[in-house]
Parts: sequence; C-alpha cells; structure tokens
Amino acid sequence: MKKYYFLYLLLISTFSCQQVTDSSDKAALKKHFEIPDDAEMIEYDGFPPMAGFGQREGLSISAKYKLGDEGINNWIKNVKSKGLKKLPIEPECRKKLWFKNKLISLDTEAGYYFCRTAGNDVLNAAETKPCNEVDNLNDIIFAILDTDKKELSVIVISGY
Repeated sequence: MKKYYFLYLLLISTFSCQQVTDSSDKAALKKHFEIPDDAEMIEYDGFPPMAGFGQREGLSISAKYKLGDEGINNWIKNVKSKGLKKLPIEPECRKKLWFKNKLISLDTEAGYYFCRTAGNDVLNAAETKPCNEVDNLNDIIFAILDTDKKELSVIVISGY
C-alpha cells in the first residue's frame, strides 16, 4: 500500500510541476513577444515539459495565437522597436534559422516577422539583439504574424 501511495504522490507532484512550468513558459512568451491579453492561444508546445535544476537543455517553446484586427494593429505598433519586418523573411535571416517547428511556417508571405537572440538564458533574457547582428544563433526568439489568417506564431528555442 505504501508503495502505491508514493507512486501516486510522485505522479501528482510531476503533474503539478509541469503545470507550473507551462504557466511560467507561457508568461515568458507573453513578455518576449508582447502578446495582447485578448489573444487566444490556439496551439502550444513546450519542451522539456518540466524545468529542472539549472538551464533547460534543448529548450523549445512555441505557440500560435489568434488575433483580432485591433490586436494585430496593437501588436505591430508594440513590437516595431524589436526590428519588425515585412514578409517574406530576408535570405540573410532565413539561412540562420536552424529550427524546424510545426507551428511556425517560414513560407508565410503576407504579414510580418522579427528575429532576436539573447546569447544565453533565452527564456529569461532581459536584453536581446536582432539576429542579423550575430553570425551564429545559439538561441532564437522568433515571431511571424500571418495577416491573412490573423495568426501570430512564436518560438523561443535554444541550441544549448
């Protein structure tokens, strides 16, 4: 009986830790990408599913949001200072993007994108810089707004 009780507690604590990690990761996405409060998250994928001690190796957090017309206009205005550019993605930037992700379509043609990098601790970075200022990206903070579908797709990913 004690053996099953321990397994039950372990399962419950693991589930709770994952919920806390997901909640924290979603808040980090909102911060990095200035996601409007009224945006509807329609897809989310986070890896690894739980934070352990130290840095999360192979971090990859992506999400897709549905925005209304006002949300799109506000988002564009709010992120212009991050180097927002019209699609398609410039070839110099595109060749640096090493990630493959089902939520991010690099072939989107109508809309905007921005690409930034932190250099380390990408999820909690206080300062970032445009991807075109570095030769190799160790991490990527990338957003693409499809204005036809009114969808904002974002990813924070590290190669360390």
